[in-house]
Amino acid sequence: MSLIHTWEDKIELVDKALDSFLPGIEMYPGKIHEAMRYSVFAGGKRIRPLLMFLACGLFTDRWQRALPAACALEMIHTYSLIHDDLPAMDDDNYRRGKPTSHRVYGEATAILAGDALLTMAFALLSGTEQYKNEYSEAYQSEVGPEIGLKVISELAEAAGSLGMIAGQILDLEGEGKTVSMEMLDDINSRKTGALIVASLRGGALLGEAPAGDLQRLSVYASLLGKGFQVVDDLLDVEGDENKMGKQTGMDRKRKKATVVSLCGVTKAKSQRDTLYNNAMQELSPFGESADELRQLTRFIFYRDY
Repeated sequence: MSLIHTWEDKIELVDKALDSFLPGIEMYPGKIHEAMRYSVFAGGKRIRPLLMFLACGLFTDRWQRALPAACALEMIHTYSLIHDDLPAMDDDNYRRGKPTSHRVYGEATAILAGDALLTMAFALLSGTEQYKNEYSEAYQSEVGPEIGLKVISELAEAAGSLGMIAGQILDLEGEGKTVSMEMLDDINSRKTGALIVASLRGGALLGEAPAGDLQRLSVYASLLGKGFQVVDDLLDVEGDENKMGKQTGMDRKRKKATVVSLCGVTKAKSQRDTLYNNAMQELSPFGESADELRQLTRFIFYRDY
């Protein structure tokens, strides 16, 4: 199942836009910009930007207006991975088949690269002259300040201490402890789900979705986020390291609470299937316009990397 083949044009557009927005390595101080670019262009699937494009495209054919926000999403996601891989966190040596940022540039530079990406994400969404180019034109000319502020708020809350950061700290505190399924669901909905929900809600807001459709898409997004993490838990047990580009079995090594550790592989797969079916049901009212989103949903739930 090839993600790149299906949405190659959109993925390439995100990469070109990111390249245009990020400072070049020739810009002083070059080391930090090199480290930022190293992780951003390390081979990510760009799932969150794709989700944002497809959500926006449900309500307008001008989905390109979501491009800067999609790039901001990828910057925030990349920052979280850089920090997640640090020795003080999950202590991973490889990400996407390449040495992690701190292995290449040292811990201090890796931390600062993550900080810089998080900060730049919101600078990009501010619409300043510095980020005005062909890739931001639709966003800057078509998105009004009220909607722009709503999108910024969505991403900020998803990445903050009530969203992704909350999930991270709760995940760390739960290592080696007995965690209930309810608690695990809360951790996953924040650590993994929050940014996925923001991807879809942000795209819908940029497409000027009616309130009812925004709410339905939010329910779908929550189911998708939960399913994404269940699949990650399964891949840590059954995944191919060569395809995934990182070592498997690390959750068990760190004594992390996962759906697999709590329920076993068979029940985890059953939960995945239930979440998938429920997510697809939420897309039913959108008809044929959601066909690409259904295809991406299928990929996310049954991917092998």
